[in-house]
Amino acid sequence: MPNILPTKVLRNFVSHYMLLHVQVKGVSAEQRIKPFPPDAEQSLYFYPRDVVKNIVHSSSEIRDSASSIYVGQQTSRINLQFGEDHLVIQVCFRAGMMHQLLGKIPITEFQEKEVDAEDFSDNEMKFLNEELRETNNYQVMISLIDNYLLKKVNRLTIDNQPIDRAIAFMKDGDKSFSLDWLADQACLSPRQFERKFRDRLGMNPKYYSRIVRFNRAYQMKMKQPNLDWLAIAYTCDYYDFAHLMRDFKAFAEVTPSMLVAQELSSPDGKRAIYI
Repeated sequence: MPNILPTKVLRNFVSHYMLLHVQVKGVSAEQRIKPFPPDAEQSLYFYPRDVVKNIVHSSSEIRDSASSIYVGQQTSRINLQFGEDHLVIQVCFRAGMMHQLLGKIPITEFQEKEVDAEDFSDNEMKFLNEELRETNNYQVMISLIDNYLLKKVNRLTIDNQPIDRAIAFMKDGDKSFSLDWLADQACLSPRQFERKFRDRLGMNPKYYSRIVRFNRAYQMKMKQPNLDWLAIAYTCDYYDFAHLMRDFKAFAEVTPSMLVAQELSSPDGKRAIYI
């Protein structure tokens, strides 16, 4: 899945955008399901076309998404039910930046739920959602979101701290780090590091590192399907295959092979348009 870079000024705040458009007219609702296990992203999502339903995998609870939503750190699996004309634009924030963008509200407030982005804005977000609905040009959509975020960032006093760099090590690195080492990189005691980490990510560092490792293993299999799971387990710093299986059952609520099969049968395969 290709990533779209934001305008240069925003790259300290937004790592990338993803735009996906899937048209599945005539396909039954039961066949328009995509598994969505936890990942390491904190994101702003836009749905300019049909309504997306969020189905909690463990309970089958169904929630309709707003036209734009903030999603904090997800810790359990949901399934997305696409509309017949599914268009999503995902804004993936850099470590700690959603926390700052939203006025340093603790991200624990976003735990396991989607928050209507219009609730955190005056009419600007509502106007942006209307503009996105009115255009069919993907590049124009990205430019509109770029401009909205630029205005928002220019009104903020950004307080970059060493802890944000430490979180980036965890999210983007290819190995695990000890809490003491991360706290040292953040110039904090382990207790201070954990408290500030919770404010930014909504969970403790150990749990977040499990989600990062799980998602790394899952994405590696999707990109390199010929790799066997044991090789992926060792590459992703699991002690053995049993530990990888434990995390898949905890976060995806199915075995690794079942999750891959469900992903491959989801509607954003042959019909999908990415830019």
